[in-house]
Amino acid sequence: MRKYNLFFIVLFLALFCCFFSCKKSSSDTSTTVTDPTVFSGSINIYSSGNDTTLQRFLAGNYTTVSGSILLATSDPIDYKKYFAKLIMVKGSVTLYKIPNKDLSFLSTLRSIAGTLQVSACPELTNFAGLSSLDSISSSLVIDRNPKFINCNGLEQLFFTIGTITVNGNPSFVSFSGLQNVTVLTGSLNVTQNPLLQSFIGLTSVTSIGGDLNLSDNPNMTGFTGLANLQEIRGNIILNSMLNLTSLSNLISVNDTVNSISVTACNKLVNFQGLNNIPCLKGDISVVSCSNLQDLTGLGLIDTIRGVVELSKLDNLNSLIGLNGVRYMRKDFRISECNSLLGMPGFALLDSIGGDFVVQNNDKLVNFNGLTKPRTIRGKMQILENISLKSLDGLDNLRNARSTLDIYYNDNLTSYCAIKTLSLAGYAYISQNKYNPTWTQIVTGKCSQ
Repeated sequence: MRKYNLFFIVLFLALFCCFFSCKKSSSDTSTTVTDPTVFSGSINIYSSGNDTTLQRFLAGNYTTVSGSILLATSDPIDYKKYFAKLIMVKGSVTLYKIPNKDLSFLSTLRSIAGTLQVSACPELTNFAGLSSLDSISSSLVIDRNPKFINCNGLEQLFFTIGTITVNGNPSFVSFSGLQNVTVLTGSLNVTQNPLLQSFIGLTSVTSIGGDLNLSDNPNMTGFTGLANLQEIRGNIILNSMLNLTSLSNLISVNDTVNSISVTACNKLVNFQGLNNIPCLKGDISVVSCSNLQDLTGLGLIDTIRGVVELSKLDNLNSLIGLNGVRYMRKDFRISECNSLLGMPGFALLDSIGGDFVVQNNDKLVNFNGLTKPRTIRGKMQILENISLKSLDGLDNLRNARSTLDIYYNDNLTSYCAIKTLSLAGYAYISQNKYNPTWTQIVTGKCSQ
């Protein structure tokens, strides 16, 4: 019996070893197939002396680069010889300080899966030479090129591109060449281009998936060329646009944007052109726009989910334009708006979800116009308004769920508008013309 048991054990072990030996043998017969047309890795050229990578690319008869191409030398190199058969780059293409007058050495290139960046190239005036390029999956960057004037050469780009960034190009005047692009999945960033006046060339764009970000383009007066733009999914950021007078060509934008930030746009008088934006997911910040008179153009917005900041607006005399807003989810801050006498314009505002801060408004006399809000969920701070005489206009306010700070209002003598207010925190009242305690206010000794 023991002999039979030993026999079966030996037989089982033999079969087990045979099975795994066959499995291993079978797997060993598989091989990895490499595409002979694909150059593995990136091509980085920093001088004419390190062209061994280019030589290898040429010798291999490759048509595709699996990584990126970086050409970062002012040395004259016959790139056309090396890239005569290049069709696709699976990474990015960066051209930095190359001396070429055109990009004909990339005339066969059809697709860039990453970014196309042209930076500090002293002789390039546009993208002439890229006659086959029909796809840029990520971004287009035009940065600090002294002679670059437009985007001619990219006419084969259709439909979609990622982000477009145009920065610091002293001769740039037009987006012509991009007229077949309809969608930006990323942002449009345009900064420090002194001759640029419009967006002509982007006339087919209907959607920007990220931000519309403009800064320091002193000759731009409006948004001519963006009349077909219907949505901006990120933020509208306008900074130091010294001659911007109109937003009217943004009138077709009819979807919710994230936030609006406008700073140092001194010729802008209102927000006409943003009339069809229904909601803000984030903040609205308007700072140092010396000629802004009111907020007309924002009338369709019913909810602002972020902070509202109005600051250093010397000619703002009305809050008309926010008349459709019912809810502010976070802070409402007004400071250094020295033409504001009251707060006309709030027809529907029901509540302020954060702090309510009114500070350093030299001509503010009262709060007339702010008659609807019943609840302030954050702090209520009224500070350093030298002409403020009363809190009239806050009569319907019923709940303040934090503290009340009223300081340094040199002419404030009447608090009767808030005598029925239910205050959850403490009241700090000092350095005004009249400084009653909270108990005095609610018991009717609220004015002098």
